[in-house]
Amino acid sequence: MTWRFSRPLWLYLSGSFSFGLAQAFAALFLNFYLRALGLGTEWQGLVNALPALTLACLSLPVVALARRISNARTIQLGSLLSLCGAVLLALSGGPAMAIAGALVQGAGAAMLVVAGSPFMAARSDERTRVTLFSAQSALMTGAGFLGNLLGGRVPELYAAATATGPTGLGALRAALLVSAAAQLVGLVPLLFLRPGKQPRPEGRSFTVRDKGTMARLVAPNVLVGLGAGATIPFLNVFIEGKFHVSYASLGSLFAWTSLATAATALVQPLLVRRLGQLSAVLTVQASSLPFLALLGFAPELWMVSVALFTRGALMNAAGPVYSAYAMSALPEEDRPMYSAVNVIAWDLGWAVSSLLSGVVRGALPFDLAFRMLFGWTILMYAGSVLAIYLGLFRRAGQDLLPTSVNVRP
Repeated sequence: MTWRFSRPLWLYLSGSFSFGLAQAFAALFLNFYLRALGLGTEWQGLVNALPALTLACLSLPVVALARRISNARTIQLGSLLSLCGAVLLALSGGPAMAIAGALVQGAGAAMLVVAGSPFMAARSDERTRVTLFSAQSALMTGAGFLGNLLGGRVPELYAAATATGPTGLGALRAALLVSAAAQLVGLVPLLFLRPGKQPRPEGRSFTVRDKGTMARLVAPNVLVGLGAGATIPFLNVFIEGKFHVSYASLGSLFAWTSLATAATALVQPLLVRRLGQLSAVLTVQASSLPFLALLGFAPELWMVSVALFTRGALMNAAGPVYSAYAMSALPEEDRPMYSAVNVIAWDLGWAVSSLLSGVVRGALPFDLAFRMLFGWTILMYAGSVLAIYLGLFRRAGQDLLPTSVNVRP
């Protein structure tokens, strides 16, 4: 494991930390903010789905853009758009502006996601790649710890300063404006990125050399997206509605979950050295399934809290290892296209299930709706583990043995 990264990578990691901080603020309060605006569950599902839909629609055009202007410039443009979307959302007075903010954020996210992994892959090698991807994920989720911990106090501080309620629109808007400020801070180091000297890929922008490997890499994430969108964006609503916890307590709960995820992400390179990349992914994702069931069906808050910590740490920490494996398994010219196709598949699944989740929660009683939604999520996550095993693990054979993984201390 080595942390000797180049200056552009450290700049990128610095921006990732600030954006992780901003995302934690936004995710904690978005649904409550929309509710304070007078938007029901169907509108909440739509606004949560729109960034994913926009991201899916723009990912392929962003591949062509990144190949023309470089991954570094694409990251800068995406960061700026993401900031503009956050401001629009925080200042919205109704559904129209909230939708506009979600769309602009989705456009920015498309650029960040499509260009981010190829940017890191081009500036790393087999010796550093797993550590780099794990470090980036750990910084994002570690920032989520601070974001949730501090963000949960913002409405209370605003309420104390203005003699208003911490659940009012003004307090929640203040929290989203703090999120936008964190994105502004994250934009600063990214402005110093410069395009690399890698030659521009020949041929058409959307050419894929290894279609079979790409399809097998993308399929598991389709299932994860379909499962995650039904419940993950609404965990704050689920826990607050079922156990009636305060925003500060909710922020602390999600903060410690983020910290557990960050710690697990940093351990992943060590696990990869022992098991191999895909073996490590299968181990942690399969282990997360019982905790997902406990999260959705446990009757006590302490049980849900334990499940939230453990499931988030296990499921999310596998992401950087899987991304690093994909970057190594594909030719360099296919990497931006993989990022785009993977985003399209995952986010379309997320968007569809988020929209349907809003409909289900609007049509059924609270407890019954979430029981059905968690059952669906468990089914999709289990299908994803099976798809990785059948489509990648068994086909890779001896390549999955620990001795064949090029990860060094």
